[in-house]
Amino acid sequence: MLFLAKDLEASRVNLLMNDFAAGLPSPLAFLGLGEAIGRTLGAENWTVAVLPVLHRVDVSEGRTKAEAAPSRKSGIFAPIEIAEDLLGLVTVSLLLDIPGVSDDQRVREALVGRRIAGGPIHNRDISVKRATADDTCFNDISRGYAMLPAKPSHAIATGAISELQAFAAELYPAENERGTGWFVPVAVGHRLLEDPASAPRRANTRDPNIPHVFAEPVVGIAELVSVRSRRLKETNEKALPALFWRWKAEGDWVVGHQNYHPNHHAAA
Repeated sequence: MLFLAKDLEASRVNLLMNDFAAGLPSPLAFLGLGEAIGRTLGAENWTVAVLPVLHRVDVSEGRTKAEAAPSRKSGIFAPIEIAEDLLGLVTVSLLLDIPGVSDDQRVREALVGRRIAGGPIHNRDISVKRATADDTCFNDISRGYAMLPAKPSHAIATGAISELQAFAAELYPAENERGTGWFVPVAVGHRLLEDPASAPRRANTRDPNIPHVFAEPVVGIAELVSVRSRRLKETNEKALPALFWRWKAEGDWVVGHQNYHPNHHAAA
C-alpha cells in the first residue's frame, strides 16, 4: 500500500552522505527510515520502498564542537578531535510503499519520534494519507524535487580513480538531454570487502548475531525532478515502482536501487 507523509521537518540532518557526496540527505537515509517504519508495522524486512521529495534544504552554519578529553599529564580537558560534519534543516515529503499495511493512522504513529539521517522530525502534527499508485500520487505534494534513481546506464564509482573520473564526466555532461532533471552525486550503497560468513566476530556491536564487515562506499547519480513536471505527471501505474528506492543485496553489493548494482548495470 502507498502512503504520503507530507512536509516532514527535521533539524540537524546529516548532509554528509559518504566519502564522495555531501550537501543533501542521502537517499539511503530515507530508505532506513522507511525500513524502521515497516518493521514496526510488521512488514517483511527489506521490502519497503521510498520516494523522497525535497522541499527545502538549509545547511547550518558552524561545526559541531570538538570532542574533548583530559590530558594524561595535566588532567586538563583539551580538544582531541574535530568532527567532520555537515548538518542542515530539511523539509521533505515521502511516498512510502509498505507491503501488507493499509492503515494510515498506524503509519502516522510509527513516524512519531523518528529521525531523518540523525535529525529528529519535529512536526507537531504529522500528516499521512493513503495515495493511489499512479501519477495522481504527486497531486497533493507541495512544490519540490523528487529524488529519482538514475538510469542503469549511468556510472557508479567506489574508490578507483578511473571510476571516479568516468563518474564525474557523466555527472557534469557538456549538454543534458531535453527533459532531464538536475544530476547530483549521492550515496547509493556499499561493496563488501569481507565475506560475512567468514568475517571475524567484532566486539561491542549493537547486535552480536549480525555479522559486521568492512565495506567501501559507492557513489552514484540521482536526478532531481520537479513534482510539477510532465515527466512525473504522465507516469503510469506500471512505471511508478521503478522510481522508488528499494534495497537490492546480491553478492558483494548492497545498494539502494537495482540500477546501481553492477549486474543490472552491465546488462543495461
